[in-house]
Amino acid sequence: MESVSFDTLTFDHPAASRPARVSGTLHLPMQAAPPFSCMVLLTSSAGVQRHREHYYAQALNEAGIAALIVDSFTGRGVRRTVADQTLVSGAQMEGDAFAALALLRSDPRIDPQRIGVMGVSKGGVATLNAAIAVRQLWRRGFAEVFDLHVAICPGATAQHRDPTTHGRPIYFMLAGRDDYTPAPLAVDYAERMRAAGNGRIRVKIYSGAHHGWESIGPVFDIKDAENWSCCTNFIENDGNHYVVAADRAMPEPEYQAWARRHCVTRGARAGGGTAELKARATADLLAFLGSHGFGVAKQPQASAIPSGNIVSA
Repeated sequence: MESVSFDTLTFDHPAASRPARVSGTLHLPMQAAPPFSCMVLLTSSAGVQRHREHYYAQALNEAGIAALIVDSFTGRGVRRTVADQTLVSGAQMEGDAFAALALLRSDPRIDPQRIGVMGVSKGGVATLNAAIAVRQLWRRGFAEVFDLHVAICPGATAQHRDPTTHGRPIYFMLAGRDDYTPAPLAVDYAERMRAAGNGRIRVKIYSGAHHGWESIGPVFDIKDAENWSCCTNFIENDGNHYVVAADRAMPEPEYQAWARRHCVTRGARAGGGTAELKARATADLLAFLGSHGFGVAKQPQASAIPSGNIVSA
């Protein structure tokens, strides 16, 4: 494991225009030879967790894939954003991801043509935003894009009006009993992305799973969690949010204030994972990556690769 630090990529978005220096840890496979494929890991609003981000980094390494865990919080003086999602925005995490991408593409140990991004919950939002084509226009000429995206239980209440992507593979891994980032919203977003021309999208729903299934044990209440599951809106090409309930578009700061008055609630459930579910979901993740040339240590099982648009388990 290597510690790294780098400056975030700022871009033309009210929540992504402040410079910051962030840190991360680079995890390289021991049983394979470089150059490695690599996944950038973005955290949930709980920050870097051993049972989640470090777990995924280890699983990736065992499959011959490098992993860079990005800590978007510590360098900004934040521990978690569960109770206040504005402390670090999804757009800031998106900027961190692209800065990490530039760093990795300059590292001779990493294959520059096989770098993906994945994230859970809040990190899943940034992962999907990184795939949206119009957002590249906001990044001030930064032309690089990720080769693959994996979004685990991503929030999908704010969807781009134009969901056209860069056409790279996207894998949605969703929890059927998620009351924090509901699966139906993400399914709708995936279908809109597919209709906009990306035929390389796969969706897997774990029907009995709750949000944060990486946490093995009973389901628990996150009582202070900001819950945005009722705050559906469309992000216009200029970055404003069109709120159907209000029948008007709002710039980011105004939308944040409006949502807290009208649709944000408190509380969500998470956890409830089992060792079997975690192992099965991880096998599905590695199979998807393997089907796109990521990793060398393990070959994907064909039965684990979703072959249709939506697969439930």
